[in-house]
Amino acid sequence: MTYLGIDRRRFAQLLEWGADDDELRRFFAETRLQLVQKGAKVQNPPHGKPARIRMLAQGMPEATDRVVQKWFSENLKMLDPKPVEKLLEDLRLYEEAGESPPEDEAKRLARSCLVHLFSSTQPADLMSFLRPAQAGAAAEPTEVKEASTPSTSVQSSDALSEALGRTIVALAEGRDPDEFLSSLPPPTAAFVAGVQAVRSDRYEDARVAMEALDHQQAARALLAEYITRRTSARSSGATRGLQMLNFTRPDDAFSFDFDRDEVLAVCTRDFPETKVFLHPSAIRAADGSWLDLSNNAYREKLFYSSGDLIAFPGVRDIPRQPKRGEIGIWRVAENKGSNTGHRTNFHIASEKTLVYEVRDVPFDSSNHDAVREYIKHAFGERGTVVMPLLFLLRDQLIIGCPPGKDLARDEGFDAGLPCWRTLSAFRFEGRAFVPGPLPPSELYECEALASSLRKLFAGEYWDTDKPTRALTRKLQDLIASGSPKLGSERAARLRAELATIEEHEGAMSVLLDEVMRDPRIGAQVEELVEAKVDVLVAQKEQLRKSVQQLEQKQSELLELRRQAEKEQKAIAPAIAKTIRGAFDRARADAVGTLGEVAVFKTLIDELIERPAPSPVAEVASSRLSPTDRRCAASIVRPSIGGHGPITETLRAFGVMPKAARAIEAVGVMARECGLMLIVDGLAGRIAAEAWVGEGEQPGTVLECGFGETDDYTVRAALGGAPTALAILDANLSPFDVYARTLVDSVLRRLAGLQDQSFPTRVVVSMADATVALPLPAVVESISLRVYLDRIPQFIQESEAEVWFDEVDDAKEPAEWFARLWKPARSRVLSYLRTLPVEEAAIILAALQVAHSPSGN
Repeated sequence: MTYLGIDRRRFAQLLEWGADDDELRRFFAETRLQLVQKGAKVQNPPHGKPARIRMLAQGMPEATDRVVQKWFSENLKMLDPKPVEKLLEDLRLYEEAGESPPEDEAKRLARSCLVHLFSSTQPADLMSFLRPAQAGAAAEPTEVKEASTPSTSVQSSDALSEALGRTIVALAEGRDPDEFLSSLPPPTAAFVAGVQAVRSDRYEDARVAMEALDHQQAARALLAEYITRRTSARSSGATRGLQMLNFTRPDDAFSFDFDRDEVLAVCTRDFPETKVFLHPSAIRAADGSWLDLSNNAYREKLFYSSGDLIAFPGVRDIPRQPKRGEIGIWRVAENKGSNTGHRTNFHIASEKTLVYEVRDVPFDSSNHDAVREYIKHAFGERGTVVMPLLFLLRDQLIIGCPPGKDLARDEGFDAGLPCWRTLSAFRFEGRAFVPGPLPPSELYECEALASSLRKLFAGEYWDTDKPTRALTRKLQDLIASGSPKLGSERAARLRAELATIEEHEGAMSVLLDEVMRDPRIGAQVEELVEAKVDVLVAQKEQLRKSVQQLEQKQSELLELRRQAEKEQKAIAPAIAKTIRGAFDRARADAVGTLGEVAVFKTLIDELIERPAPSPVAEVASSRLSPTDRRCAASIVRPSIGGHGPITETLRAFGVMPKAARAIEAVGVMARECGLMLIVDGLAGRIAAEAWVGEGEQPGTVLECGFGETDDYTVRAALGGAPTALAILDANLSPFDVYARTLVDSVLRRLAGLQDQSFPTRVVVSMADATVALPLPAVVESISLRVYLDRIPQFIQESEAEVWFDEVDDAKEPAEWFARLWKPARSRVLSYLRTLPVEEAAIILAALQVAHSPSGN
């Protein structure tokens, strides 16, 4: 009978993918007495994962369902199992397509299904899916009875049973004999299982086998002697395989050191980017000890009040956000302005230390080709890579994956793979993981034969030999000499392959000679050759025609270009005359059309052919500085020092105290987020210069002139790498023309491309004049604006919290926020979330009044 009457095939598949062998072993060890009392035949517990799954899926009476449900509900855990509706949708999708899910997805689906299956109330939809159809259930064969009923055939005392023979062969070949134990007498099965457990270093299973041999003292003594020899041999040598870490529960005396201790956590949510959360599961203390955080009360007390961590969006000095299901080790820091009113008050504060998932490989390290093909298959079926992998071979050697290598192809194995004889590990949700960083590794070679031959040919052993029989003999001699430094097993494989090639090469040559003597074969070959020649000739003719067409088209284009140049020269004097007239009219209009004058003057200088300057003029011109040649349209100078705090300067302009504090806070946010600050108002020039005059090192001031179109002045101002730059009356000239270098630098800084190479903070004042130009949209998108002559309408803290909750999903956000470029918007939002709510509220009020219709 299967648990709750579900389909035994599906149940076995769920246990195979969703439960760890260690969990199944603990189940039978801890519940054996209860199972026996309920009628289960587990006096000799099954050994090995296949046997344990068979017993659970086929050999448990209905009376044991409660014992199974209770133990697994308490011990089989998962942080975020898939909801039943989504789980059934995915399972049916794979079933209808007749495909198996990738290994990572299969484990997640199976474990989610087991969590729901062993819960106190099983979902009806899930049970309906897992239970077999009525007809199928009636026709299902009674495999348990067949497996548990001994054969009635009588054998002579000196006959060897097939099951025992297969068991001995499996032991000799190093395979697990569990699949044959059910057909052996219980004492024999227990003894064989104990021997296999000792060989695999599973001493807990060996202890269970010893208990089953209480009435077989001779066999028990023999097994005990084998255990003693094995233990002695292991103690004299180095440990191998995965060594499970010991997790202790923290006590009241433990104090978490935020500067030295680290947290092992799994990402439970990665969308949207402002709400990425991680669930801590353990602490790695600075002394190397591990502390368990499975106790929710202690975890929530340590990382109050939700017990979770948050990962902020990537801005300067913020680590990368993890993906959902990603496990890693991070240092933790407390949020700015954290308090018990917030659910999550801690965030990850370092880059991730890698944690590696361990996959079992059912082959020894000596079987190089099988190991390579297994790893290729594992990487070939992987989708999105979340966790880096390690592979545990059957002889306990651990193999890693070198970075930058495509292990889905043979070429990825050419340089060998890193390997370790032992590593520390832990288990989480039925899977084994190794915490990083990894110790220095050795090299494991499992490259393909073709790669080994390529290495041989790349050596300095060859002259002009051709790949003939002589070459194969030379290869065999070279391999036998040991010059290429191949391992003995690899060298033997290569020699065997070359012997096969040499053995069949002569026969193939004779066969080809005989075949070519047949007139029919010769005629067919000639026909194929003529057909190939005709195809190549036709392709050549087509290419010749294409070249002729292109040459003709080139001649036509050159003629059209000549005519266009001729027409351009004819109309240039007329255009110059028209522009000259417009220039004269613009000069008569004085100030109202000064911008038009500057533009027309530039066009005239470009269109009218000037006479070549004399050598004397060139020399004189070369002696003038670029600033002299530009007639000093703009001025670059140091800022006037001696300014006090910016709030005092703003209050001197008549700004209210709270408004002055809000404007100062906006300036600090612009500096921290890497944005420009626009100061609008009657005293904007003085305020902008005062802003860059703060601190020990005064900033640089650029007074923008009218009609500026060259970016030389801005380049000169930035050449000294000033700590701060104030551009006064920035809109008297087109900002995106004369300051394009500055705009590009700010864009790169916000995008994180060259954020360390441009530390200058930028403050801009606006002119309110007749000839003032509007700021381009690109400048508005990388700037924050404050308005000195308006009083903000301050909002309550609750309104600010509502704004934070709705900003991600708002269809029409605040105008100042909607104008920002997306990288700038992410930086501003992340910065605001780190502030206390009351300070964020005054900043929002100052920004809102600056972008309100009456504030522009």
